[in-house]
Order: sequence, then C-alpha cells, then structure tokens
Amino acid sequence: MARNPREISKSRFYHILVRGSGGKDIFKDNEDKEKILSIVSRILKDNLITLYAYCIMDNHAHFVVEELDEDISAVMKRINVSYAAYHNKKHCVSGQVFYDRFKSEAIEDFKDLLKVMRFIHNNPVIGGFVEKQCDYPWSSYMEYIKERKNKLVVLDKVLKSFENSGNDRMDSFIRYMLEENNDIYMDLEESVERRIRGEVELYLQKNSIELDELGYKENNIHRDRLILAVSQKGGMSIRKTAEILNLNRGVVYKILSEHRRGK
Repeated sequence: MARNPREISKSRFYHILVRGSGGKDIFKDNEDKEKILSIVSRILKDNLITLYAYCIMDNHAHFVVEELDEDISAVMKRINVSYAAYHNKKHCVSGQVFYDRFKSEAIEDFKDLLKVMRFIHNNPVIGGFVEKQCDYPWSSYMEYIKERKNKLVVLDKVLKSFENSGNDRMDSFIRYMLEENNDIYMDLEESVERRIRGEVELYLQKNSIELDELGYKENNIHRDRLILAVSQKGGMSIRKTAEILNLNRGVVYKILSEHRRGK
C-alpha cells in the first residue's frame, strides 16, 4: 500500500508521533526513556532540529520540533534506527520496533504550537499515569518550570510569547498549560486503537481464547463477532482490523463482505 505524502509545514514546525509496532511498549522502563532522550540530544547537537516539547510514554512518544538543516524524515530515521538497535539488543528481540514510519502533522503558527504542547504535556494525565503534569518526569513540562541542567528544549521562544499577558510569563505559561480544553491531535486514532485492543483482550479472556487461536475453525463465531466489532465499532480499516486480530486480510474482507450482503 502506498504511503500518503507527508504534509509539509510552511512554518517548519511539526508535531511528531512515534509508537510501538502492534501497540507494544517500546519505552518499557526509565533506562529506555533516558535512551531515546539521549539519542534526541545527540541530534540536537548537530543543529538539525529545534525541540520545543516532548513526552515519552510507554508505547509512544510525542515531539514538537522545528525543522532546520535537514528534512524531518531523515532526522526521524536517524532517531528510530538508533533506538531500534538499542531496544532489540537490550531486550533480546528482533524485528520491527516502531509502527510504520513516524506520523507528523504540520503546525502552521505559534498559537497552534502552544496548543499542541499543552496537549502532549497533558498526555500522562489523560492516560491516568499521574494526577498532574508536574508529576510526570518524562515530559518537557518540568524543563519549563524547573531549573534543570542539560535542558533539551528551547525555552525562550515559547516563554516570550507569554510576556504581554500582564502577569509573570512563567505563571502565565503554567496557567495556560493547565487550562481545560477539548483539543485533540494525532493521539485520537491511537487512543481509539488502544481502547479497541483492550476490549478485544477482555473478550478473548472471557471466552478463554488466545489471540493466536482466533483463526482456528472452532473459534469462527468469536472471530466473526470480533471482526465486525473492530471494523464497525472502532471504525478500523480492513488492514488495521486484520492487524489487531492477527488474521489474514482476505479473511477479514470475506467476513465483512458476507455481512454486508446478508443485511
């Protein structure tokens, strides 16, 4: 399947998302999270990108960057290849670490950049990992509000945008980051997928079926139910439905086609 061309940002600002293949955890512990940040740090020293925000979760990571002297695709390839080599060696595994290529969305103005920053800083709260943004150590939020050595993000450009608020710029920044909002960015698709995978896992546990057994003939009823549920309830494509259920795409297509004809 051909890839969709990456959206080009005239401002050269991007929201970047990388995630584990099959929704798996790829930043399993503190050492893993430190490693991905150390790789990003090396890239920053080469002045290829400017980093404004980040958040490293267990199975995905967000970055807000400005493209400088090298195309962002080439930069992310360097980061992903380096981390994948480390990950597979440490965890004694082989194969694909990241799901497909990285995802990106163009950020066309600084107002939207601030909104994306707020969204990714709030990711650990939305995910139920912590109660407050300041309680999560693997995002750039604390780089902004605390004196830290070896900061990865460039603070001044962001904080300067709060200087005309009539208040201390740091206080204004904190209030903005904590402000309630309904903004949802690229993580929406991943959130739906995580929810659907969780529901599939619960269904399989309830019926004492392993995912690898879903394709067995004796499990056809359960297979068909889950195909319809994932495709319709989750709004997933045939490819994504097959991936989540560990089934052949042709089988998924056949079941969905039969269901449509039977309506």
